[in-house]
Amino acid sequence: MIWAEVERESSIHVPINKLHASLLNIMENDGTKSFQERYNIMEEVVVTHFNTPLITKIILGRHWKTLDKQGQKDFIDTFNRLTISTYVNRFNSYNGEFFKTLSIEQMKKNRFLIRTEFVRVDDKPISFNYIVQNNMGVWKIISVIANGINDLSLKRADYSSVIKERGFDSLISSLKQKIKDLQPK
Repeated sequence: MIWAEVERESSIHVPINKLHASLLNIMENDGTKSFQERYNIMEEVVVTHFNTPLITKIILGRHWKTLDKQGQKDFIDTFNRLTISTYVNRFNSYNGEFFKTLSIEQMKKNRFLIRTEFVRVDDKPISFNYIVQNNMGVWKIISVIANGINDLSLKRADYSSVIKERGFDSLISSLKQKIKDLQPK
């Protein structure tokens, strides 16, 4: 493998490695740090290493174009808060778990699939696969696939249904309620 390929492959792993390190950090510190402190740890990772503008555009599909710039910004912010709160809520205890990278596969010129496992001590591993894409020289996560379930596809179907039945404002309200429900009382 030539040096440029080694360097590229190494940089492709950066967003995944940062995410995994932060998830383990918040798990290990669940008993010593508040929800907000762990939220702050995850916020930096999600904002820096996820391409949320692209993710939200894909999730909303044709509805994205109906939003003005402020509506798009509000949705991105709400989606980030939901993503962060979900990670903090679900990764809430540590018992020796770790992440292991299994493989990396090129999908397109600037898009790769990174297959990993979340290895648990007394249970089967959970597969976490990520699609990363190069965005102006920086690799960012654009999709998370947990145990074969693509989060983008689920959210796209769910959110589209809510918008169709009750409107965009109702979607935002329901996402804000989910955020509130994920935080400690």
